Amino acid sequence: MEIRLRGIGVSPGIAIGPALVFDVDRCDVPRYAVEDTAAELVRLDCAIEATRKDLTLLYRKTAAELGEKHADIFNVHLMLLDDVAMREEVGARAEAEKANVEFILDDLVKRYARVMGDVEDPRFQERTADLLDVLDRVLRHLLDAERPNLKELPQPSIVVAHELSPSDTATINLDNTLALAVDSGSATSHTAILARALEIPAVMGLTQIASRVEQGGTLVIDGAQGLVIVGPTPETLERYRAERDLLEKKRIALQLAMKPGPCRTLDGVEIPTEANIELPIEIAHSLESNAQGVGLYRTEYLFLNRDSLPSEDEQYEAYADVAKALAPRPVTLRTIDIGGDKFVSHLQISKEENPQLGWRAVRRHIQGAVACDAARVSTRHSADHVPHDQWGRRAAPGQGGAGRSPAGSPSVRYPLPPRR
Repeated sequence: MEIRLRGIGVSPGIAIGPALVFDVDRCDVPRYAVEDTAAELVRLDCAIEATRKDLTLLYRKTAAELGEKHADIFNVHLMLLDDVAMREEVGARAEAEKANVEFILDDLVKRYARVMGDVEDPRFQERTADLLDVLDRVLRHLLDAERPNLKELPQPSIVVAHELSPSDTATINLDNTLALAVDSGSATSHTAILARALEIPAVMGLTQIASRVEQGGTLVIDGAQGLVIVGPTPETLERYRAERDLLEKKRIALQLAMKPGPCRTLDGVEIPTEANIELPIEIAHSLESNAQGVGLYRTEYLFLNRDSLPSEDEQYEAYADVAKALAPRPVTLRTIDIGGDKFVSHLQISKEENPQLGWRAVRRHIQGAVACDAARVSTRHSADHVPHDQWGRRAAPGQGGAGRSPAGSPSVRYPLPPRR
């Protein structure tokens, strides 16, 4: 029987294929008596160090492929790993109960999961998932148990999971991943951002997909509509295959139609075409698509999926890297668009009746709140090359005249409101 499940469409596109149900099963953790508790703590410290090496490798891999701002989630994991209180509690219980450290750590994981599972705040749930991910890694090192991963998918599949941690998505086999269908997560989660950047159809927030799909069962994913169809009928398959094939034909036609140089209408009118990006890895695709620059760089994604605000220097490096990669094409930075459907836990954002039209983006900028660092970043970058005009904008390079960017130099535009 065909079942239709609705979630949050976080990355558009249509995919049809077999389900690969990914489940990180909990380990069976034995309990046994120990006499030498000092030796047990040495085992714990060795497991923590092994986990530190894992996370450091993941950080480097993600930084190289996606940029440092998306690798920063693993810096958060490393900080959680250094939680002194957790180690002290395990040590105290090992001494008092004369029990093995993996049993005590497993008990702590279960207790944290029960307590934090009652909190409905999605931002708090994401931080809880980070903590449990780190503790699970330590536990598996203690048990010498390999953690399930998505590095090798035997065939093109739609990955179905109750939850995908940052470390799961950082190591996923992209060549054989047709789409993602996940019970948890939101449009601003690490997995959602990655899916959009790599143009993988994805639906999240499904709540019960993992328990309603059989391994290898046929699924249809409509990322634009936030729809997952389990066990589609022949009629449904025919319809979505036709839609998928039509989208692919349009994509190929656009690629074939692309020509070097500016985009022009048949009567010779030049139409500037610039890309809309949020990740550094999208730059190569933008250039392949003959983009004449970046018309919208979503700077708010530098502020998401982390526990502290990015420094001015960190923002400068992130924006400068994009500008240099696209030089001499211009780049337009959008004022951090926080609020509405995107939240930052370390910013005190008041609840509003209509957050989509609330105190966000340029309104915060006019007030001079969080956006002041971003404005200084843009000014710093421009000062390295040429000044802004009165609106804080940069003209296209190579056009000559006062205040123009020399041909070949990076150009950043940051549309500021006029001072009153």
